[in-house]
Amino acid sequence: MTTTQSRKRVVERWFSAFNSGDTSQLAEIHDAECHNHAPGPFDSTVWPVSGKAFGPDEAASTINWLRQNMPDLNVRIESLLGEADQVVAWIRATGTPTGPGPIPPTGRRVDFAQAHRFRISEHGRIVEHWAVRDDLLSMLQSGAIDPPHRSTAAAGSGDLS
Repeated sequence: MTTTQSRKRVVERWFSAFNSGDTSQLAEIHDAECHNHAPGPFDSTVWPVSGKAFGPDEAASTINWLRQNMPDLNVRIESLLGEADQVVAWIRATGTPTGPGPIPPTGRRVDFAQAHRFRISEHGRIVEHWAVRDDLLSMLQSGAIDPPHRSTAAAGSGDLS
């Protein structure tokens, strides 16, 4: 039987692959029939309600793609909550985009938060994944895009007009 603590450990192992780049363990913790409900950064295509295939090979490709973009990628789990077969992770990611990938290689360090939700099977494998990322902040921090112009009067009011 898989416990909440063992499900949290699966998520910790998943994120450790982002830090180390070692994706060899993914086949142990990531189900081949997993579905991802989180489009990639700036993916504006319409995703099916059931999600897209996201087995160990797809997860490894994602990790390799992100590490190619930010070789110094570091993901820190700030909070890990579990209930029943679900685990939610609040993470902080930092890195310097210097290669091809989702953030243009500007060489400026980024630091942003993300929320990830996982459904873990009774066999201890990730079978579904959802994420909410702050892609806009990473683009602003990297200098890839400029923030919208705000008047001096509106700057303190929160009004972006």
